[in-house]
Amino acid sequence: MCSGGDLSPEEKARTAQSREIDKQLRIEETEAGKSESFIVKLLLLGAGESGKSTVLKQMKLMNGAGFTPAEIANYRAAIISNIITCVETLINAMDALRIPYGFKPDSDHEISNVHASLSPMPLVPFDKSTESILMSQSLPRGIRSLKGDDTETSKKSVKEEGAIARADDHISRAAERMYEELGGSENQPYPPEITILKASERMLFGLDLNASILEAIKYFWSDTGVQYCYSRSNEYQLMDCCAYFLSDAAKFLGPGFMPSEMDILKARIMTTTVTESNFKVNSKTTLRVYDVGGQRSERKKWAPYFQDVKAIIFLIAISSYDQVCMEDESMNRMVENMNLFASICNHPMFKATSMIVFMNKIDIFNEKLAKSPISKYFPTFTGQNSYEEGTAYFSNRITELNKYPEKSIYIYFTWATDTSQISSVLGTVNSILLGDALMNMGML
Repeated sequence: MCSGGDLSPEEKARTAQSREIDKQLRIEETEAGKSESFIVKLLLLGAGESGKSTVLKQMKLMNGAGFTPAEIANYRAAIISNIITCVETLINAMDALRIPYGFKPDSDHEISNVHASLSPMPLVPFDKSTESILMSQSLPRGIRSLKGDDTETSKKSVKEEGAIARADDHISRAAERMYEELGGSENQPYPPEITILKASERMLFGLDLNASILEAIKYFWSDTGVQYCYSRSNEYQLMDCCAYFLSDAAKFLGPGFMPSEMDILKARIMTTTVTESNFKVNSKTTLRVYDVGGQRSERKKWAPYFQDVKAIIFLIAISSYDQVCMEDESMNRMVENMNLFASICNHPMFKATSMIVFMNKIDIFNEKLAKSPISKYFPTFTGQNSYEEGTAYFSNRITELNKYPEKSIYIYFTWATDTSQISSVLGTVNSILLGDALMNMGML
C-alpha cells in the first residue's frame, strides 16, 4: 500500500471526494437528529380583559426567564398609568351614576350626613381653573352610555340573557337624589383633594407625582361615596387591578418603588401587537406561544397565526358574567366570550385542534357571588348561587358550544395571578400538549 505522500493525483482526488461524502453524511445525520425535535405552536386567545397576558407572564416565570430591568421599568410606568386610569374612571363614574362624594349607603341618606362625612376638610366648589395643572382627554369608554339623558334607558329590566341593568334600588335612588340636591357635577362642594383630581377627565403627571397628588389619591380612595361607586363597577369599565393598586397607592407611586413579580402580574397593559415567546419544554420540544390582542379591533390580526396550530388556550374571565363588554356596552362580557369561543372552536381549520379553556379569575368570581346572583344575568341558571354550581353551569355552557364530537375540550378553573395555582395547571397543560404533539407525529 502506498503511503500518503506517494498518492497519485487520481488517488488524492478520490480520497478528497470520500472525505467530502463522509462530511455530508455527518451533516445529514445531524440534521436528522434535529428533525426529531419539534415545535408546538400554541395560540393564546380570548376576549379583552380575560387574562391572556397574565398567563404569558406566568409562563415566563415558570421557565425561569423572569423580567429584564427594562421590562420592570416598563411595568412600573404601567402601574402608575393603571392607577391614574382607575382614578379618572371612578371620577367620571361618580357623575355618570350620580353619586355624591361622602355618600354612605348604610346611613340615613341625609345631606347633612354627606357634609359630615367630608369634614373636617374645607368644602369648595369645583373650580375649572385647577385644570391648568392637568391635561384633558375624552371620557373613558364604559361610562359614556351612563351620562346624558339616557338614565331611564339604562334602567330597563333585564329581558335577554346577559343584559346588564343599571342599579335601581332605594340606595341608588337616594344617591341620585342627594347628588342633585348638592348641585350635581358642577356645583356640589368638594374637598380640595377631590377638586384637584376632578379638574380634568385625564390626569397626566409623569412618573413622579408630587405629595399633594399622592394625598389626594389616598383621600379619594377612602371616600365612602367612591367605595359605593366601586361596588357598582360592573356597570362601567374598570380595571380588575383597581383595588390592589389604589389601596396602597402611596407605595406604588413612591419615587423609589420597583414592582415585585406579583405587582407585575397585576399590572394591565393592553395587548395591541402579536407577541411570540418560545419556551423549552424538554431537550427536543419547544413551545411557541403567540399572545394576541383580545379586543374586537385586534381580532383581524389572528388569522395569519392559525396555520399549523397544535392547540389553543382560550381564556374566559368567568367573573365577567355580570359585566358589560368594552366594545359594545349592550353586550354582556360572558356572552361575548361564549360567542367568540364558538366561532373559534367550530372553525373548520380547528376541527381536530385541542381546545384548552381557562375559566379565569375564579377569585373575583367567588367574591362576586355573595352580591351578584348568576340567575340575574343568566335566567337558565337554576342552581344554588355557589362556586361549585356556578362553575359547573358555565363549564357546561362552554362544552355545549362544541360541534365536533371528536374534538378534545379541556376546561380548567384558574386564578392567573396565583403563581402556585396557575403553575400546577400549566404543568398539566404541557403534558397534554406534549402528548398530542407526539401522537400527531405518530410516535404514540
